[in-house]
Amino acid sequence: MEVRIKDHREAIGDFSRLTLKLGKIAISPRAGLAFWKTDWRELTPSLQTIDLTHYTGKKSAAIYTGMVNSGTFDAIQLKVDGIEAILKKNHSQVPVKNLLTPIKLSFAVEPMGKTVIILDLVVFDMSDHPPRGYELGVKGYQLFVNGKLLDKVPPG
Repeated sequence: MEVRIKDHREAIGDFSRLTLKLGKIAISPRAGLAFWKTDWRELTPSLQTIDLTHYTGKKSAAIYTGMVNSGTFDAIQLKVDGIEAILKKNHSQVPVKNLLTPIKLSFAVEPMGKTVIILDLVVFDMSDHPPRGYELGVKGYQLFVNGKLLDKVPPG
């Protein structure tokens, strides 16, 4: 399984650097009849930090590559422990609020198969709505299984 991230170009151009300190990636097994077994499986990212300004457009960074026991899953979550953002215009540090939440995403990991999930993050400038400022969220995702695109949000 592989998890990648990129940025959706909204306000990322305001920054000379936007470094994410990656915590964990968590996937939720599909509960089925065993609804009491909805524990999240945590995956340790292969990178500790990433500068999101380098991964816009079609560029993405692999933050997890590893083996995951086969099964079906219904959600994924990227946990970010910290954000350090430096503005281009005045080279000052600015806070970015972390609004990342779990994403409802049904997918399967099959034996001898390759599942790739690309999380499309987005930084919004909400400063015209005080007291809000810059905010990090999820714009969408792409799901590939064995090289074939199976799902994309937003569609297009």
